[in-house]
Amino acid sequence: MPVQPEYNIILVEDDPDHATLINRAFETEAHCRLVITTSLAQAKSLINHTPPDLVITDIRLPDGHGTELLAPATGFPTIVMTSHGDEKVAVSAIKSGAAEYIVKTQESLASLPRTANRVMREWRLVIDQRLARERQQRLTAILEATPDLICIANLDGFLTYINQSGRKLLGIGKNEDVRRIRLADFHSPADGQKILSEGIPQAIRDGMWTDETTFMSLNGDKVLTSQVLISHRNNLGEIEFFSTIARDIRHLRAAEERVEYLAYYDTLTGLPNRNELAKRLDMEVVRVRRNQSFGALFFIDLDNFKNINDSLGHPAGDLVLQEMAQRLKGQVRGDDTVARLGGDEFIVILSSLSKDGRQAIARAREIANKIRDTISMECRIHETDLHVTASIGISMISEEASSGHDLLRFADTAMYEAKREGRNRVEFFSESMSSEVTRQLELENQLHRALKEDQFRLHYQPLVNTAMEIIGAEALIRWQNPELGLVAPAEFLDVLESSGQIVEVGGWVIETALKQMTLWMEQGLVAEDFMLCINISPRQFRDAGFADNIHRQLARVNLPSQNIMMEVTEHNIIHNIDDAILRMQELNQTGISFSLDDFGTGYSSLAHLKNLPVNHIKIDRSFVKDICHDPGDQAMVASILALSKHLGLEVVAEGVEELDQFHLLKQYGCKIYQGYYFSPPLSPDKMTGYLETKPPSDRR
Repeated sequence: MPVQPEYNIILVEDDPDHATLINRAFETEAHCRLVITTSLAQAKSLINHTPPDLVITDIRLPDGHGTELLAPATGFPTIVMTSHGDEKVAVSAIKSGAAEYIVKTQESLASLPRTANRVMREWRLVIDQRLARERQQRLTAILEATPDLICIANLDGFLTYINQSGRKLLGIGKNEDVRRIRLADFHSPADGQKILSEGIPQAIRDGMWTDETTFMSLNGDKVLTSQVLISHRNNLGEIEFFSTIARDIRHLRAAEERVEYLAYYDTLTGLPNRNELAKRLDMEVVRVRRNQSFGALFFIDLDNFKNINDSLGHPAGDLVLQEMAQRLKGQVRGDDTVARLGGDEFIVILSSLSKDGRQAIARAREIANKIRDTISMECRIHETDLHVTASIGISMISEEASSGHDLLRFADTAMYEAKREGRNRVEFFSESMSSEVTRQLELENQLHRALKEDQFRLHYQPLVNTAMEIIGAEALIRWQNPELGLVAPAEFLDVLESSGQIVEVGGWVIETALKQMTLWMEQGLVAEDFMLCINISPRQFRDAGFADNIHRQLARVNLPSQNIMMEVTEHNIIHNIDDAILRMQELNQTGISFSLDDFGTGYSSLAHLKNLPVNHIKIDRSFVKDICHDPGDQAMVASILALSKHLGLEVVAEGVEELDQFHLLKQYGCKIYQGYYFSPPLSPDKMTGYLETKPPSDRR
């Protein structure tokens, strides 16, 4: 049996007899706690302190009118009493919000508890109904605001409710009556049958069924959804109705398809990417073995493509790649594959060329030449006519092919051979190329070990002035190979650069050279303005941590940055001249100077020289070698010296091997020299001994 709630009732009555009578009437109502007050002010104070469940008030009070307690904001019912019947007063009280109005008689006051209980029940019912309406309104607002289709259907499948999102998704009018509409009519025949045979039985059995279904809207749209069908039971366990929630997942499916596409296709060109290529290449190997018909793999690399990006910008480069992709697709059959490996590299798989090996090779060569010619056709980008060429490496796909990975590696090797032979060529893979690749890989491995096993050495070649006094030295790397002996840098620097090891090895060069320079200064063997020149490779110069590494190394040995000169070649900077200038200026600000090495060999040295923050330029040894006999070299050297003087730059002539060269360069105004005539590169010990042959006062 439910527990009777306790009610807090305030009685506002200034007549003590009436108050006593009412209080006596409520004595039998154990669930009612009656608090009696005689004034309007006291009543308001009690109400503010503890809101009551009911207020019973006389209409006329010593300090006011009882209807003042009937404010609309009150959260309790009020019974208004009067000693004289007055219909106008009653109507006014009821309109003001009174729940009941009584005329005070002995009978009405004695039955007041019964009236109070009725009023409180009716009030609670009104409150419950209002709360239910508010909950319904909130729920409806939520249902109407949700982007998902939400509907309710009776046991016959006809709709009794559908939200606005559902109407929009199905194409139903905003105010259209849906009671004669069945949701099943909007499903495709296959999905409708699935819901009848699977969905409804499972929802009845388990309470819910969910799956992906397609709705056919009245507008003709096909809407893929994630649908939930729910059965709702009453207190007797009987199913009363079904509800459905359906979420439009077309955007989700499109995103999934996009992710799938990105995993296997290149976004720029729409061609298969590396992942899809690997699958197709393996399939082609299997097909060749099954059909005993030769195929071919082309590795295509656009020549000097970086120049396009650097000169016209990456957006223009992207347009070129898109154009080349279309040209490649136009040269192959539907069963063939054109893929983008990355950057400016494309792959073509030719399927089933011929069962005869020679004919297959001839056919592959013919198609490769057509592709090369097609690529080299004029390409107009941003009002600029471009002439793009490509180097193509080919590996034939035969029954003996071991794997797609090896075929790709073979074609890559052949492509590099085509570049080595002058670019814009077609080369077939051969075993001799494989041997060269193997040798290259072995050299990379040996160089990796060389750094770990401390096989690298630094030698130092002096720089002298016109008085043949030593004013600086260039640090030059050597490799003390356990088997080959001392290896010159020309044999391994390109490998270090291409493999990326040059960054780590270059860091070792800087660290070692700075330590040696610090030692010479501590020994008093070099002057305060002695210049140590360190060569910086292109990849090392572009490395993001290059400047920070220099600063750390200088701080570690406590060496003034003014004693350091970084030697860079035009190749270091020409690909991104603005970035190079910023990097050089950053180091310039700390006192480090720069020298432009091999000056005169680049096609744009003069064009950029005035903008570069360099302090020295080095005349390339190729101009010094025949300077005594070649008027052209003499004119070049004289021009470089005149230009440098005009720009306020020092000039170093490298490769000076004869006295006549020294005299002629001196005559032209050159002030700094380097070469075997003065000294070959020396080991640290020999360089130290060389410095010790002259007292410090003779050095600058």
